[in-house]
Amino acid sequence: MANKKNSKKKSKKKLLILLIAFVLIAGGGYTGYSKYVAYQKHLAEQKAKEEELRKKQMEEEQKKKELEQAKQKFSELIALMRQELAKKNYARVRELADQARKLALAYNLPADEIDKILYEMNLAIVSAKLSRLEKIHDIYAHSYLRNQLKTIPRYPEIAARWDRLLRKTYQDEYTVLLELAALTSKKTVDGDTPDVNYKLSKTYLKKAKLLVASGKAKPDVSKENSLLESQSEGYMSSIGRSFQPINLYR
Repeated sequence: MANKKNSKKKSKKKLLILLIAFVLIAGGGYTGYSKYVAYQKHLAEQKAKEEELRKKQMEEEQKKKELEQAKQKFSELIALMRQELAKKNYARVRELADQARKLALAYNLPADEIDKILYEMNLAIVSAKLSRLEKIHDIYAHSYLRNQLKTIPRYPEIAARWDRLLRKTYQDEYTVLLELAALTSKKTVDGDTPDVNYKLSKTYLKKAKLLVASGKAKPDVSKENSLLESQSEGYMSSIGRSFQPINLYR
C-alpha cells in the first residue's frame, strides 16, 4: 500500500516537473517568437526608411539634373536673344524673352539678364524713332513732333536729345506764330479784311510772347518790334481812317 502511495506521489511529481518544463519551454518559445517578430518588424521598417531615403535621393538628383538642364536652356535663350537683338529682329527677341521668363519662373532663375536685353531693345527702338523725328526740319510740324515725343519714353540715355527736340518744337511754334502775325499784319496793310487780320496778327503775337514768358522759347526782339510797327501801320492805314474801335489798338 505504501508503495502505491509513493508511486502516485512520484507520478504527480513527474507530471508537475513535466508541466513546469512545458511551461518554461512554451514561455521561452513565445519569447523567442516575439523577439523574432519584433526583429522582422524592425528590418521591415529599416528597409522602408532606406527605400524612402533612396527615393528622396533619386528625386533630388532628378531635380538637380532638371535644374542644370534648365540653366543650360536659359543660357541658350539669353544668347539667342542677344543675337536677334543685334539683327534688330525685335519680334523674335520678345518671343525668346517669353520662353526665358517662363523657364526662370519655373526654376527660380534670375531674370535680370532678360530685363536688361529688353531694356536695350526698347531703348534701340525709341532711339531710332527719335532719330527719325530729329530729321524733320519743317517748323510747321511742331505740333506733330510734340505729340510724337509723348509716345517716346524719356530714357536717361536719350534724355538730352528728347529735351532738345521738345525745346525745338516750342521755338518752331514761336517762329510760326511770328510768321503768321507778319502775314496777317501785311494783309491788314494791304486792306485785305483789315479788321479780321489785324485781330489775328495781334493774337498770334500775343501767343508768341506767352511762349517766351513761359520760358519755352527764346525771343526775337527785333522781329517782335518790327511786327508792332507793321501792326500799327496797318491799323492807321486800313482801319483807323474809317472807324476807331474801342480798345482794339494798343
